[in-house]
Amino acid sequence: MCAIRKCHFVIMTTIMTDQDTEAELEKKVIELLKSNAEGYGSDELSKLTPGFDGLLLSKIVNKLLTAGTIEMLKNSSGGLVLRLKRGVKLEKASPEEQLVFSLIEEADKMGIWIRDIRNRSGLTEKQLSKVLKGLEQQKLVKALKMVGTANKKTYILYNLEADESITGGTFYSDQQFDSQFVQALGQVCINFLQAKRREAENSMASSFLAQREASFIKSEQVLQYIIDCKVCKEDVNLNVNHVESILEIAVLDGKLEKRVDRAYRALKIRRRPTALATVPCLQCPMQFECRTGNQISPENCEYFKKYFDL
Repeated sequence: MCAIRKCHFVIMTTIMTDQDTEAELEKKVIELLKSNAEGYGSDELSKLTPGFDGLLLSKIVNKLLTAGTIEMLKNSSGGLVLRLKRGVKLEKASPEEQLVFSLIEEADKMGIWIRDIRNRSGLTEKQLSKVLKGLEQQKLVKALKMVGTANKKTYILYNLEADESITGGTFYSDQQFDSQFVQALGQVCINFLQAKRREAENSMASSFLAQREASFIKSEQVLQYIIDCKVCKEDVNLNVNHVESILEIAVLDGKLEKRVDRAYRALKIRRRPTALATVPCLQCPMQFECRTGNQISPENCEYFKKYFDL
């Protein structure tokens, strides 16, 4: 009887020891993956967990993959790595859907190119197409075309607004630069600053320095003027950076000047005379007496000779 009890105790002790070892290894694997956001390959994990059986490590990895705690994907060099699963865990999603969703979620507002999804997930083109279609139908992700590219499809989470480097931003419509909108907005800004300069000159006629100071307008004020005038459509969200990019164009065109504090002032436009206005005949006080054969004539006109370099 005593021998039977002793044998039973030894078996129970062995079982408890195996369970403790498994729990210890699982904790160790999770801690290692937490310490490295890029994850580890299976060989690296094996080296980092000395003293543990390789079969037990495989068992733990499969358990964590099945539970959705970790995920397996390809790194930039094409090797398979294990890492902690990031972000939202989808309900009733297949492992492939969860993996693709996690990659898109990780890309945030920059989005991720479909080719990169395929390379990192290891899915075939057919598998990936099916997964993306399902995620789009559930309104979890959406496809975008990068500005300046015809066929480079990028994916982003459905509820996010893509970065302006992807969509082109406010001044792009259907991936095309809206030059008419930019020109119209630029003219509105210039007209506003010209009006502010005239207002300053009229109200402070006795002080040039005061005129100059009052005619400099901050970009925030220009933005507020545009908003108050309702120049843009309701779905166009202008900010100070957008306005400053418009004002910078006018500075380069010589229509505005800029101070270091991001204040702008309209410049007086000096009209250049046309080529016709420089013709000597139009400036000559004797033009009505100038005739061929007369004492004052084109044949002996000294201005004509200088103008045409005769």
